[in-house]
Formats: sequence, C-alpha cells, structure tokens
Amino acid sequence: MSVFYNRRTNIRKPRREVTFLGGEMYFRGMGLHKYYANALTMGNLLSGVLVIIGLFIWPFGSAVNGLLSGETFVEFGALAQSERGWGMLALALIWLTGQLFDLLDGIVARWTRTEGPMGVQLDSIADAVSSGVTPAIVGVMFLHAWAPAVPVLVKFLPLTMAMAATWRLARFNVEYAAGADGSGFRGMPAPAGALWWIGTLLVGAQYEMFGSWGLYGVGGMVTVVASTAIGSTLIPWWMISDRPMMDLKGWGKNPVYDRKRVMLLGGLVIVGIVVAIFGRAFGLGLQAALLLYAFFGKFIQPDPTHS
Repeated sequence: MSVFYNRRTNIRKPRREVTFLGGEMYFRGMGLHKYYANALTMGNLLSGVLVIIGLFIWPFGSAVNGLLSGETFVEFGALAQSERGWGMLALALIWLTGQLFDLLDGIVARWTRTEGPMGVQLDSIADAVSSGVTPAIVGVMFLHAWAPAVPVLVKFLPLTMAMAATWRLARFNVEYAAGADGSGFRGMPAPAGALWWIGTLLVGAQYEMFGSWGLYGVGGMVTVVASTAIGSTLIPWWMISDRPMMDLKGWGKNPVYDRKRVMLLGGLVIVGIVVAIFGRAFGLGLQAALLLYAFFGKFIQPDPTHS
C-alpha cells in the first residue's frame, strides 16, 4: 500500500490502490476479499432458514392460519394445496441456491487464500442448519401434510436428519483439529443429505403441478412418503457411518482416481436423466443419482500408487 502526502493537513495517509490482475479488480487496503467465502457460507445458512419459514409462511409475509394436523395443515405455507406446487418449487430453488453457495465457499476461500479454522467452524454450523435442521423440519411437515394417517411418532422420524448431520459435522471438526488432511469422505456428506430432501420437494412440486402416476394421483403421495422414509432412515445412517465415499476435491493430482470419478459421475447423470423422464419428476432423477452414489461411491477411492 503506497502513501500520499496531504499538503493541507501535513498528514501522511495510506493510498487505496486499484490494480488489475488477470482481468480482475482488487481493492487493496479494503480487505474485502477475506469476507467473500464467509458471505457465501452465510448465504447457505440463510437459505435453510428461509425454507423453514416458507413451510409456515408462504408467500413470505402471509398470515399463518391452521392447525398442525392432517388436512388442516396443508391450508397454509408452501405445502398448501392452493399453491399447486409452486411454493414447494420456490423453496427447493432457494435451498438449492444455498447448496451452491456451500460448494463455492471452499473454492473461494482457497482462491482468496483465506482458509482457516474460523471458516471451517462457520461452514459446519451453516451445514448443521441447511443440511440438518432444515431437512428434519421439511420431513416432519411433509408427513403431516401428505400422510396425516400415520402414527404421530412416525411423523417426527425425520428429526434423525438433524442429529445425523450434527454428529457428522462435529466428527469432521474433531478430525480437522487433529490434523486430518480433509481428503475423501467418511460417510455421506451432509450437503448430499440435503440434496435428497431438495429432491423430495421437487417431486412433490412437480406432481402437484403436472400430476403423477397411479389412480387419482395416489402415486405422488406414495412416492413422497417413500422418499421421506428413506430420507429419515438410510440417509442419516449413511451420514454417520464410517463408510468411505468418493469426494470431488483434488482434481488433477491422481489421474487414475480422476478417471474413475468421471466414469461414476457420468453414470449418475445418465441414470438420473432416465429416471427423471420415466418418473415425470426431476427430483426422482436427483434421488436416484444420490442412491447410486451412496452404493458405489465406496468403491471409487484414490489409488495409493499414484499421487
């Protein structure tokens, strides 16, 4: 940072320079770059909070009326039948944007060289909300709205997502503090669990908009309830397990590992597209891809003979 001399006050002050590097403009002396990654992390957290609010107040700012029981419940919030799926679609897109922020915050932190323990803690706390608390509440609300006849205790089964995400993220923080390099996943990553529940919202939205398979659209109810059941059992179990799973970091360091990852990702895309077309819902394709990732990601691991 250079210094200029103010003739009027006889005081030397730092000059804020604007330089150009690789087509990007950096404001030296302002230090804004150190906030970019954390701002994305906060966006991830707020997306989860907005989804929770939207389940009760949709459009945002509307009055809350109704009781949390069966058909009465679906008369308000984004799950209301009067919304015809548009409320669920809007919340899914808000939530998906937050997950995109979660993907980008680590990249931006490395790009701006602002990685550190504070960012790790913020990222875990944000994921605990957007990938743990939010899925739990979405699942509870879906079971109240789409399956009012199931026992009360079953309606609260999705709370397992909040516990599993918190456990997994705490385990990651402990391992990071102990000096783990952070490569590879042990158990399904929390954002992948959030993607499962985003898929559930998308399935419900598209079936509300365009209808579903089955007599009188009963297929939509069966599919959403089955999706909620899997998201309340298998998904949290995979999250807290010690099962190794393929990650998406460190490209270019291990050619053999990269080729395996490209092959699996290509297979996931193909299967996801086919299922989405035949299931008449993009969310089903997303969930099918996640299931395949959970089953086969264990077998796609770095080759120790290449580094």
